Amino acid sequence: MIRRVSTHHDANWLFFRKWMRTPLSVASIMPSSSDLARAMASALPETGGMVVELGGGTGAITAALLERGVLHEDILIIERDPQFCGFLKQRFPGIRVLQGDARSLKSLLSTSSIELPVRAVVSGLPLLAMPARMQASLLHQSFALTGGSGPFIQFSYSLLSPLKKAVRDRLGVKEACVSQVWRNLPPAKVWHFYGTPKYHTSQFNPHQEGESVNAG
Repeated sequence: MIRRVSTHHDANWLFFRKWMRTPLSVASIMPSSSDLARAMASALPETGGMVVELGGGTGAITAALLERGVLHEDILIIERDPQFCGFLKQRFPGIRVLQGDARSLKSLLSTSSIELPVRAVVSGLPLLAMPARMQASLLHQSFALTGGSGPFIQFSYSLLSPLKKAVRDRLGVKEACVSQVWRNLPPAKVWHFYGTPKYHTSQFNPHQEGESVNAG
């Protein structure tokens, strides 16, 4: 169930205000378009299971996941901003929303019982703007969630991969651009990132703090 607690204009205005205050922590000036959100949801593998969404914002991608057929109970959103969290909880009753920094996945999920491996990690975070060490830590923890078999799905407005080469080489990441969305301002690409078989869910100890991985 999607509860219409606010108009499309209100969601856009909330997103814009957040971008004005902290432009480096919000991926864009406006929420993802419905076309981009659907492209992100379409990038999910056909297998079932939990989907972990990083940076829920005002819920554009969440709505597309539900439209794709993902069940409410199979979506877990991690969002740092308290106002976005409140908005998401009102808009999507029944979906779990955790407030916290996605870079600390292990500690955040210590209170959530989720079945591993998860189907995918879907990211609305500004990956391109992150330094290499931060990118590496985020993907390392995400691949431990997916067991290396599910994708880390990311959109980017860049022509090239948003993942730094040093991180890709260090972690042995396989990447592919799976969609080009022209009907978005600006146009965007959707990427799949996969970890190597060395990533197993047994590495994901939710009671251990997220580690920093040196990307070289």
